[in-house]
Amino acid sequence: MMDEIKEFYEKTKFQINQEIRDVDNFKPPINWIKIFFKIYPRMKRINLERPTSWGEFLNLLKRRKSIREFKDSPILLSSLTNILHYSVGIKNPEDSLKDTKRYYPSAGARYPIETYILNNNIQELERGLYHYNVKYEQLEQLLKEDLRTISTEIFGEANKGNPNFIVFTGVISRTEVKYGINAYRFALLEAGHIGQNVYLLAEKEGLGCCGLGGFDNDRLCKLLDIYEDEIPLYAFSLGEPAE
Repeated sequence: MMDEIKEFYEKTKFQINQEIRDVDNFKPPINWIKIFFKIYPRMKRINLERPTSWGEFLNLLKRRKSIREFKDSPILLSSLTNILHYSVGIKNPEDSLKDTKRYYPSAGARYPIETYILNNNIQELERGLYHYNVKYEQLEQLLKEDLRTISTEIFGEANKGNPNFIVFTGVISRTEVKYGINAYRFALLEAGHIGQNVYLLAEKEGLGCCGLGGFDNDRLCKLLDIYEDEIPLYAFSLGEPAE
């Protein structure tokens, strides 16, 4: 991984449960809470007609939202399977592996994203850490262990109700060989594309999820046993919504 990418990553890492001092009567500044829009008031405007119906896809888009409170109850393995396949899986497995495509765009088709699952609440699956093997559509059990406590240490308040966690990492060198320093930016964009798939698929499965950009990077890397070239980019809590 290029030194410039490594330096930026190190400077933007998070740590969970750092001491934060409360300030009495603190009022957040307006630009923390106000939603801003850019408008050209003197320019000509053309009204656009919205489509009246796009069936289930439009309904999923409308219902999509971040869920932060979960029931402490297991989800179906089949639901996780569907979410993994249609978010990061191979969409044309009948073709040669060198010609396969995914359900999301990837710069130069380099596919730097790897997927891990912290299983805290999945039926028919032992608790622990898993890696999603895209090539053979399998879960590889990396660690057989109750990870609910360490999930709180890594993800903090996001672990209310003991949800599961999907973690996307980036093997930056795969994209770096073609795009140099832009590899990190492209990997982040790619993780974002996948993230929207996860949101919509979770909604389709009747599950709640929440995209997480803040987690303890170092503890997560230690758990995943990844170093140097592979770095965590994005994570999702996933479980039965409390509501």
